[in-house]
Amino acid sequence: MNSLSLTAYKALARGTKASQPQSYPTRPDGPLIWGVVHDHASARALIYLVERLRMLRGPCCLLITYSDTPPRVPKHKSTFCHPLPVDTLEAARSFLNHWQPSICLWFGGNLRPALIACAKESGLAMSLLSGQAALLDQPIWRWLPSLARESLDAFSVINAYDVNAQRQLRKMDGARHTIPVQGPLQDAVLPPSANESVFEEVSGDLNGRPVWLAAQVQEDELKDVLKAHRTAIKITHRLTLILVAASFPISVEARGLLKSQGWRVCHWEDGDPIDESTQVIFVEEPEEMGLWYRIAPFSFLGSSLKAGHGGCDPYVAASLGSAIIYGPNVGPYMDNYTRLAAVGAARIVKDADSLARAIAQLLGADQTASMAHAAWAAISQGAEASDAVIETIQERLDALENGA
Repeated sequence: MNSLSLTAYKALARGTKASQPQSYPTRPDGPLIWGVVHDHASARALIYLVERLRMLRGPCCLLITYSDTPPRVPKHKSTFCHPLPVDTLEAARSFLNHWQPSICLWFGGNLRPALIACAKESGLAMSLLSGQAALLDQPIWRWLPSLARESLDAFSVINAYDVNAQRQLRKMDGARHTIPVQGPLQDAVLPPSANESVFEEVSGDLNGRPVWLAAQVQEDELKDVLKAHRTAIKITHRLTLILVAASFPISVEARGLLKSQGWRVCHWEDGDPIDESTQVIFVEEPEEMGLWYRIAPFSFLGSSLKAGHGGCDPYVAASLGSAIIYGPNVGPYMDNYTRLAAVGAARIVKDADSLARAIAQLLGADQTASMAHAAWAAISQGAEASDAVIETIQERLDALENGA
């Protein structure tokens, strides 16, 4: 803690002012995974890791910290999100004494020497994951190169995103550690489950009929979705639409619109049968999406055709083998859609007419299967690296439980 490089860093950092409150919420009992992220993708990879860990071990807490922009974090009673403390020894000790993390997963770079030094002093196991050259190239290392070596020495695991980052890390580290190229971690979501017997029953009722899904549909998208279905059904007469409203209030409007337009509807929550005459399976509450994404070979993801709704996460559909159609207004999920579109797993539409054309094209099984496979391959990237990180976390938590 009293190294010359750290003392010099403290002098350079003198005058830094705290940018966040000094108080934190109560730390819950049990193991706590602390992750330091640098963007939305690293936050999603971290959340996915911990979701899988919870399935393997049971409850554990997650603390996500960030330097600049707060990441999107789904609400969970055992997940917390806070900015990193300012990089002084006093703030670092206060942070660590409060949270008492079980392990630290530091993504990318943007290293904080004082915080890392305090974590090392406390005996915290730390892993640097997918280190990136741009995030590791910090001006402070040019003034204090030995501080870079000290900071890296605090990590028991150091992995590089690519060969450029590997080269940068070896230079910073002085070639003291083995630094493999890890690549990206898996950026995915845990797919929602489905009742197998219900899935088999619905599949049997559809009896091989072509089907598509419109999910999370907003009130101002209803007419476009139904217009597109009306156009497509003229070409493929047995085509069935699974229509899922974004919320119950919207389902009230949808029910009235379906009736006024004369559709033959199976009201799912009412227990209506699916038969040969069914044109629309209407689902009022989006609580069984695991079932419908499995049923439909391709899906239009709503809340995206009109502005102001923010879109919805395409990874859920992709994880369940559904090819994806989406509108231009996907807001915070733009990077997810861009990633899927780049590999041919998703296609954009702008109105009812382009949606109808997309439906007609995707009724061809070969194209739909190709898109679904591309989606699965994209969100499976980094699975092996994530498995290795989960194994490291498991070993650390086992050691803590055994008093090591």
